Amino acid sequence: MTDEYDYKQDPHNPMNWPKSKKLVILIIVSMNSFMGYFSSAVYMPATNDIRLYFNTNLTLINSTIALFLLMNAIAPLFWAPLSERIGRRWVYFVAMVLYTVCTIICGISTNLGLFFAFRLLQGIFACAGQAVGGGSVSDIFEPHERGKAMSIYILGTILGPAIAPMIGGYIDQYLGWRWIFYIKTIMGGVLTILNFLFLKETLYVPNAELTPTPSNFRERLQSLKFNPLGSLELLLQPEVAIISLPISVAFGWFYFLVTILPQTYSNIYQFSTGTIGLCYLAGGIGNTSGSIFAGAISDRLYARATAKNNGIAIKENRLQPIYIGIPFMLVGAVLYGWFLHIPVHFMGPLVCYTLVTFGTMYTITVANTYLVDSNHTKAASVVSVNNFTRNTCGMIFSLTSVQIRSSLGDGWAYTLMALMTLLFYVACVPIVQLFGQKWRERNQ
Repeated sequence: MTDEYDYKQDPHNPMNWPKSKKLVILIIVSMNSFMGYFSSAVYMPATNDIRLYFNTNLTLINSTIALFLLMNAIAPLFWAPLSERIGRRWVYFVAMVLYTVCTIICGISTNLGLFFAFRLLQGIFACAGQAVGGGSVSDIFEPHERGKAMSIYILGTILGPAIAPMIGGYIDQYLGWRWIFYIKTIMGGVLTILNFLFLKETLYVPNAELTPTPSNFRERLQSLKFNPLGSLELLLQPEVAIISLPISVAFGWFYFLVTILPQTYSNIYQFSTGTIGLCYLAGGIGNTSGSIFAGAISDRLYARATAKNNGIAIKENRLQPIYIGIPFMLVGAVLYGWFLHIPVHFMGPLVCYTLVTFGTMYTITVANTYLVDSNHTKAASVVSVNNFTRNTCGMIFSLTSVQIRSSLGDGWAYTLMALMTLLFYVACVPIVQLFGQKWRERNQ
């Protein structure tokens, strides 16, 4: 794209599409993104029933959650650059078809090996929406619209772990754990149809007709080549690596909380599977409100900061609102742990759970908007890198959740959560605000 190119004068540029068309695409992209974390979390309340069916231990069943997250971390490194070669639309479509196939095989599995293998494959295909969605948002929305659009897109992502366990708990209680996978298969099939019929290609290259087309199969293959680890090179950019650290640690602790929640509430409060699923609704309220609130104030504060700077936009001003969310995480985490330790009435820790998730998803939304805005030409790749670091931390914390809780107890485990998140946010965010612009200019 040359310096003389003005996207506002190009009617074919997706940024100039009608608002209704943009909204339809944003909703479908959010639905694709939703399926990733929904698939990860929906069977959390059913882990004990699945453990009993396959006659294994809880740590091994929890490892299917952890390794699913690992696939969610690695696969986007392939999906994002592939989408920048073949287009976003085909990545969404093909991934959802294969996800649907893997899901039905999980549902009919009768041995742990088959279940385990296709659960991992399901993780690879479920995360395509998360990997490519940030790029789609960047493709169709102008900079002053991206904060709100990004909050809607991330809302699709965070609604997954918010409502999935509630749905999964009652499905398991009344229909059995296999129906969790049958219903996900139906959802995948419906979304495959929507992708095919209504999702338009948003990746746009100005004057693409001037680019010579491959004359033979070999040249066509050459044009599709990409380095899946190339996205990780973005972590060599200090501002990307440093801002990814605190939100990844916070996300890891979030997955610690949601992974160990069924065991926690069944042990302390003797809740049934369906009731445990309802407990996740508290986190859903926090997730949703945190993302919406971040989107509502992010663009407004960014516009105000730009106006104060004589109309010159500084991308690091996107990070100013992030400090609002940190106290919610800290206070919520400490009180949550000690309320469980005492224990108090179950509503006490559930309110604190809402505070934790509000702060976590609020800060993730603000940070994601900054990353996309400061790396507009590599939006899909930078989102996939951030997704990689977050899900890697989520895998580590969910895999060790049983051991952490048994070693420290609820009170000190969540106090450690508060201290770690405070340390990383206070150490990392101001550094990026101070030096981020200088680093980006040096990279350019």
